[in-house]
Amino acid sequence: MEDRLRVTGELLEEIRKVVREELRGAPGGRADAPGGPAATGAPRILAGDLRYFRLPEILHMASVQSLTGRLSMSHGGKFVDIYVRDGAVAYASGEARGEKEQMGALLVGMGRLASGALDAALRKCAETGDRLGSVLVDDGYVPFADIKAALEKQTERSVYRAMAWGDGEFSFEICPMPGFVDDVQLDIKAEALIMEGVRRVNEIRLFTGKIPSLDTVFIKPAYTAEEVDAMSLKEEERLVLELVDGIRDVTGMIRASGLGEFGLMKALYALYTTGIVKKASSPARKGERTQYL
Repeated sequence: MEDRLRVTGELLEEIRKVVREELRGAPGGRADAPGGPAATGAPRILAGDLRYFRLPEILHMASVQSLTGRLSMSHGGKFVDIYVRDGAVAYASGEARGEKEQMGALLVGMGRLASGALDAALRKCAETGDRLGSVLVDDGYVPFADIKAALEKQTERSVYRAMAWGDGEFSFEICPMPGFVDDVQLDIKAEALIMEGVRRVNEIRLFTGKIPSLDTVFIKPAYTAEEVDAMSLKEEERLVLELVDGIRDVTGMIRASGLGEFGLMKALYALYTTGIVKKASSPARKGERTQYL
């Protein structure tokens, strides 16, 4: 693997030389992808198929070469943009472009923002067209540090999800950071993301073997407070246990918990495999799975 990455890095440097000398300003990328390289006309130095060139390898190259630009990825109708500054990840979009609620849900789940305040801020965004983060800070709902923490968590989750994609397309373009990325100044080391992402992908295999669908509903006995205390549960496991009510499916618990897909699934898997909770019903819809990242 190290030899492969080293050779790829050498080839990438040759491509960069060609780009600088001959292709500066040439259009590239997918014309049909919102916000893709074709929208900027920036030089695209690398593109390919995710079946043969996976995200950890691309991030490793960007880190080794200290690249600055945007990595655009697509998979099954989903899109993720990962902005890299000097080889470190500076920002990553969610799978749903322009979805303000994603950051707002993170802030609510982190206990930094009340759901009513989020609704008010979203209404103002709809009226003014301002970014959600700007409205939350300017109107005094949360300090800028909380916005940065939520965006960092959102970025990490977006990268982890994309790491699990087994196919799709990618392209990397050399370009300066847009203003909204520079405003936040995230600096997440690629190596840390790769190590955590690989660990999560390995754990996913355990999760999907027991809980393959988002439609699964769980039930639990009427535990007393003393019985719950005796279980010695982790904080996340206790929270998820409280959400198990025989009505919510996995999707509903993810939204209500604020833990994200991976955090909730990890806690739910522990509760299920130890017999603390049980499945109430089979999924109503077939084939809908989650990446749990």
